[in-house]
Amino acid sequence: MKKSLGLLFLFLISVAGAKDGGKTIVFLIAEREYKTKESLPVFAGKTLGDYTLRYCHAEDEGSNRNILKNAGAIASADLLFVSARRRAFSGKTMSLIRKHVADGKPVLGIRTASHAFALRKGSPPEGHETWDDWDKTVMGGNYDGHHGRGKPCRVDRFPSGSDHPILKKLKFSLETPASLYRNSPLPEKSVPLLRGTIEGFPSEPVAWTHRSPSGGKVFYTSLGHLEDFDKPAFNKLLLNAVKWCLKKD
Repeated sequence: MKKSLGLLFLFLISVAGAKDGGKTIVFLIAEREYKTKESLPVFAGKTLGDYTLRYCHAEDEGSNRNILKNAGAIASADLLFVSARRRAFSGKTMSLIRKHVADGKPVLGIRTASHAFALRKGSPPEGHETWDDWDKTVMGGNYDGHHGRGKPCRVDRFPSGSDHPILKKLKFSLETPASLYRNSPLPEKSVPLLRGTIEGFPSEPVAWTHRSPSGGKVFYTSLGHLEDFDKPAFNKLLLNAVKWCLKKD
């Protein structure tokens, strides 16, 4: 099964990478728990046919977990779509990511992208780098762990963000099996769109927009569990976010 999924992933990379025309979305995938190496290419293949799609990814574990394959594709990105967890890529790769942000290009992140480039402990390998303030300065978040597993999380609109273009004409209410991330309070310039609630705790923001230090558009959601991709509302949310990120002001 795993071999078949791996072949499917490589097939989607080859097909998407050959597409001409339109804006280019580069997916940076480097996490194990939520299986976005499987879910994101399927989502993109179904909904993002108007764009050129490219993928770069790292191994789940082992000595190669901090080596991003096809990292050069980042230089071609009009939108960088991040699904990574606690990686320290090479200085060359991190320079490409930093340049994308410095150029004011948009970034879209899901789930573990809030702590994509921060290690829990230890130092990065020689020649590799972290980006410890990525969450606050780029993603506009305030990640501080999560509530325990096994507690159903109900997601609905944040009252102050109900008129945002990403949510316009989108009926959004779902339950996710993913643990609720603690992100309160968000930085002042972040605009919360969705909130998650579990019994016995205050609600937390689970989706928002932000501007990077160079003015680039940013969208982030702590949703992104494998089962979330089975829900039409979540897929529509991501599609709307992609369009918003790529639309010029």
